[in-house]
Amino acid sequence: MKRRVFLQKTSAGLGVLAGWPRMSARMSVASPALAPPRRQEPPADNYRAPEWLRYSRTIYFEGYAPPVYPRVANFDAKRLVELSQALGGDTLRFQAVGYRANYPSKVFPVYPELGNRDLINEVSQECRRAGMHLYCYCILAGGLDARVIDDPRYAAYVLRDVDGQPPIRTTGYGNGVMVTMCGTGDPYRQAVRKQAQELCEHEIDGVYYDAPSGYRGVCFCDSCRPGFKKFTGMDVDRLRNVRDLDHLPDDTDMHALSAWYDWANKLTEEDLVDLRRIIHGSGKFMLCHNGGTWRPGSFHAQYRYPDGFMVEHSEEFYQRLLRSLMGSAMARPTKKLAQTYMGGYDVAANGHPLHNRPWAAHVMNLEDGDEIRMEGFADLAGGNMPIYCVVNRLLYGIGDGSTEPVKEVFAVVQKAEPVLKDSAPVPYMTIVPTADSLEMFRTRRQSWNLMMSEGMALAMLDARLSFEVAPNLEVSREWLQSQKVIALCGASAITDGDAQLLAEWVKNGGGLLATYDSGLYRENGEQRQDGGALREILGVEMKSDAPDGQADTFYRIAKTHPALGEYQEGKVVMGDGMLVRVTTRPGVTVLAEAVNMETQEVLGPAIVANQYGRGRAIYVGGSLEAHYAASRVISLRKMLASMVRYLASDAPEPFSLEAPQGVYGILRRAPSGDLVLWVCANVGFKDAAVGRMRQQYLPVPNVLVKVRVPEGRTVRSVELLRAGKTVPHSVSAGYAVITLPAVHIAELVHLSLA
Repeated sequence: MKRRVFLQKTSAGLGVLAGWPRMSARMSVASPALAPPRRQEPPADNYRAPEWLRYSRTIYFEGYAPPVYPRVANFDAKRLVELSQALGGDTLRFQAVGYRANYPSKVFPVYPELGNRDLINEVSQECRRAGMHLYCYCILAGGLDARVIDDPRYAAYVLRDVDGQPPIRTTGYGNGVMVTMCGTGDPYRQAVRKQAQELCEHEIDGVYYDAPSGYRGVCFCDSCRPGFKKFTGMDVDRLRNVRDLDHLPDDTDMHALSAWYDWANKLTEEDLVDLRRIIHGSGKFMLCHNGGTWRPGSFHAQYRYPDGFMVEHSEEFYQRLLRSLMGSAMARPTKKLAQTYMGGYDVAANGHPLHNRPWAAHVMNLEDGDEIRMEGFADLAGGNMPIYCVVNRLLYGIGDGSTEPVKEVFAVVQKAEPVLKDSAPVPYMTIVPTADSLEMFRTRRQSWNLMMSEGMALAMLDARLSFEVAPNLEVSREWLQSQKVIALCGASAITDGDAQLLAEWVKNGGGLLATYDSGLYRENGEQRQDGGALREILGVEMKSDAPDGQADTFYRIAKTHPALGEYQEGKVVMGDGMLVRVTTRPGVTVLAEAVNMETQEVLGPAIVANQYGRGRAIYVGGSLEAHYAASRVISLRKMLASMVRYLASDAPEPFSLEAPQGVYGILRRAPSGDLVLWVCANVGFKDAAVGRMRQQYLPVPNVLVKVRVPEGRTVRSVELLRAGKTVPHSVSAGYAVITLPAVHIAELVHLSLA
């Protein structure tokens, strides 16, 4: 599930719990500065996460559902661990803290019926007996049982509105009533440090924090008022009309709100540094939820602080793959764990179907189908470890589902460890979303960067062009040297530093594809008045925001060019009615114009090619990739693929497939140099828009696979790791040629190289 309804909101502070010593002299420092530099690193320490962590098979026990919520009843740690082991897991994520604590905490409310029981200890003892690893879940500034908000021990933890009352009361996960906690006030921030010490006193391997920087609202408590004032010089009352950070009033004070996010991010960084020090100091690892970091206003460098992180699943295969690839790109350089859910908390997706009101978790009914296999294999193809959600399904024996799908996924994980662990994509092109585009909210603008990147990913999957996804936070001069083609898909905001790196790279032979408003804005959301950060590379100067789209707008090819493949001069193809207006610089080639077919008005250049030094650049004034995700119009995919091949100077492609549309290939290179090709047959019933549907897939026969053999290497053997058998191969024109008799859901093709 899209990690908690909480992430749809935002958190801020309240506090004054005197008497506790500060865990760090830096904790409440609030110097009037901008958001932290995006490439900052946490303080170095001597801790090293265990080797097993980044390839662990994790089972998740949900703490917002029976048998521990809304009350502890019939909890059996031995049965929980036995079930987790039976699924093929080697690690248990146990929720130690939800709306109350499941252990005798001195700083957080405990379930009354818990008595003297410590569920962490009970689970830990069973895990040690069974040889399983264990880490504990704790949410940062999440929900608090509303029954304790008048308790003086906890009242200061609650997020407060201008009138001093909790602004948000919900049913949480369908049981009881909860309020939102304040994450920016000193009382809670002190408590969470003490809570970390309490957790680390248990015999566990690590601690997982849900939703750092998943802010849930502006707080007006007695701690947040002076804290915000000290950092910004402003009164927080300037934000008194902001009740929902996702739905801002028209008269929102954006200067004050931007400063609030900068303040909250500074506190989040301080919290992570201190929590990391406490947890590492006890010899344990720290993990975090990372989904919230790719949201407007969040602490985008958060992923650098823990020893690993988890991102949410997505309903569609290509969206899940994009997020997995992006997560693994952030984890791989420092060998962190990257996880993505397989399975869900509910019988439907978050927010729908409409009959599911109030929204509630349904984790008691085991109804797994082939969707678990597809989700798990997609996670692995993207370089992430699947985490099964959730083991609560098995505790009550309800439903007609099966545990076989998750068992098979974890069996493949074990079998393929030598080639999957620490493997990396073999990209022909790389999609680069920019964190800076998320900051467009500061000027009340919105970037479609991630959605457009998803469309590009789908187009590349359908074109069978190997790709990677790496956020600009991981872009460096050294990294660029290994890239053929970079795609910026509506990457609205780009820093001068990143633009300079790209300019050097293209000038030395790289290929850049940029679409829509890429580079039109600065990292603070302000529109550039110089024609855009990429004006020299692209050979165009952007004039302004794209005006409202016009119906019946198409692209008319103005010049036959290899970047457009089979589409020649005079051909009219689908375009984008949202067109950024540009003026072209001398020396560029206009390949297509946008034309209103009803009025015959030429709206301006739509596709432009530029030679920049020894490299090439293509600019598309609209977003063909966004339209492809919505329409699957074949001309869009063909043009985008032709542009990528042209920018790569028609370099040999890493692999090819001959199979129906919906059969995707994802190529990875093992640390040994061997190649592994995931072939995922996403063919069958999908209707994902209805909600979280159980899925069935159709087998696809006779899939022809060709994989480029690295120069100087030979293929010793080809093994189908899921099927568990070797298959014959031939070599032709530098490619290993293999026919897969049938692919049902997915197959992993391992090419052992000599």
